[in-house]
Amino acid sequence: MRRTDYERALSCFDEAVTAQPASHAAWYSRGMAFYNLGDDTAALESFTRASEYQPQSHLAWYGCGVTLAEMGRTDEALEAFDRAIALEPASYLAWLAKGMSFIEQQRWEEAIPVLQEALQRHEGAAQAWYGLGIAHLQANRALDALSAFEHSITLQADFDLAWYGKGLALLQAEKVEQALEALTAATTANPKCTLAWMRQAETLEQLGRLEAARVAYEQVVQQAPLSDPVHGQAQRQLQRLR
Repeated sequence: MRRTDYERALSCFDEAVTAQPASHAAWYSRGMAFYNLGDDTAALESFTRASEYQPQSHLAWYGCGVTLAEMGRTDEALEAFDRAIALEPASYLAWLAKGMSFIEQQRWEEAIPVLQEALQRHEGAAQAWYGLGIAHLQANRALDALSAFEHSITLQADFDLAWYGKGLALLQAEKVEQALEALTAATTANPKCTLAWMRQAETLEQLGRLEAARVAYEQVVQQAPLSDPVHGQAQRQLQRLR
């Protein structure tokens, strides 16, 4: 949906909560509209109202959780996801969001069983396979990570971060040429994936393919904003190679 679509929807939900202020469904829908518009404070207020009017609504607690996670309030988000899971254990969304919150906190071993719970409920969740891959990668389990990233890519072929993760897993497994292919696939899927360009450049430089490395570093400089540390790193590497 476009931003204007969410704005029109929000206007309808404003009317709904005015007409039926105790409707938890209207407050939840209003919260989702604000969430998709990037207004986290207003979204959280609406989701909280939904949970107050219907404490048994797992979606209201899920909405609180994803918004709190966006705000960086991860511990509170985890509590909200636990409430959602307790109310509706069969819903994979709260399991997935909880697992990705553990990833955000670098709690790799805790993330793995939670993401596996999400996948038991919805095996086609590319994001859950990706998160599982990240957790295994950080735990130095390259083959498990590779398997998870490949599942993610099978489900979503243009998932640039899954291709990037696959490249990292292959590097960890010392399969350098295959890693370069995966990193190239990441930048093909998303030319603005500066992490993949940077790792591709570093790997090419280590292999002595300096011209190809320069091209990749130049892509980092072109794509990354000046405020991104990777921009400065690529600039320094280019100056050194010239």
